Amino acid sequence: MQTIYFLFVGALVLLHFIATISASISIANNHNNSASDLNALLAFKAAIFDPQRIIPTNWSTSTSVCSWIGITCNARHHRVAAIDLSYMGIAGTIPPQLGNLSFLVRLNVMNNSFHGHLPPELSRLHRLKHIELASNDFEGEFPSWLGALTALRYLSFWDNGFSGSLSGRLSNFTKLETIWLGHNFFTGNLSEEFSALPKLKFLEIQQNQLVGPLPRALFNLSSLQKIGFTNNSLSGYLPAHICDYLPQLQGIYLSWNYFEGEIPSGIGECSGLQVLSLSYNKFRGYIPKEFWNLTTLTEIYLGGYDLTGL
Repeated sequence: MQTIYFLFVGALVLLHFIATISASISIANNHNNSASDLNALLAFKAAIFDPQRIIPTNWSTSTSVCSWIGITCNARHHRVAAIDLSYMGIAGTIPPQLGNLSFLVRLNVMNNSFHGHLPPELSRLHRLKHIELASNDFEGEFPSWLGALTALRYLSFWDNGFSGSLSGRLSNFTKLETIWLGHNFFTGNLSEEFSALPKLKFLEIQQNQLVGPLPRALFNLSSLQKIGFTNNSLSGYLPAHICDYLPQLQGIYLSWNYFEGEIPSGIGECSGLQVLSLSYNKFRGYIPKEFWNLTTLTEIYLGGYDLTGL
């Protein structure tokens, strides 16, 4: 009996020792993770020029990073989950240390004066869902490492200086819902790999230098609500049954391209279409009578060529 008692006490002591060690390791890991977030943000701070001195003043090591302006931490781990420095009138670059923010879900620096290339270290941000870099001065080719961001849902590079081809760069973005790449210098043909984007809702790649036809895979994305390719050099014919697999389509923006042939009567099957913009292409023939079926249509643009009908 005495032996059993000592064994029981010994087991309790051992369990207490293991629990103490585990707690110490957990505290040490949390401290190291918090330090990693702090160091990443301090590197970002050093890469920013803020004429109003909001960032230099507010981002102080005397307070938690979770209280810094533009920083949001998650409730469970108290790790940096979002950076939102949009419309702050700041300049600078994106440092590679941001790739260490392993819990980052959103990065938004739109409408500032950031410049330079995006560091490939950002490919380590496997939780990242939203990238908003619109209206800055970033440059270079479309970042090929974006394919590693398998959680990505929102991609906006609007009005920067990115260039290069889009072909073959989209196949890994299986959760992507929004693509805004307008006012850049992307070239080449559009890839059939749009078929790998089953959740895509908004596609806007206006004012670039894209050529060739629209990929047929694009017209099989049942979640698609907006197609925008205004002011490129796209060509070819629109599919006859353009809306058979696009039940949620609300906007078609294809003006200022080189599309030809007749406007397909299948557009009359776009039951939710609100905006149809096809001006300044090479269409010919009749405006299909099926246009009368578009009861939700609020805007239509067909200028720049000779069409008859209606």
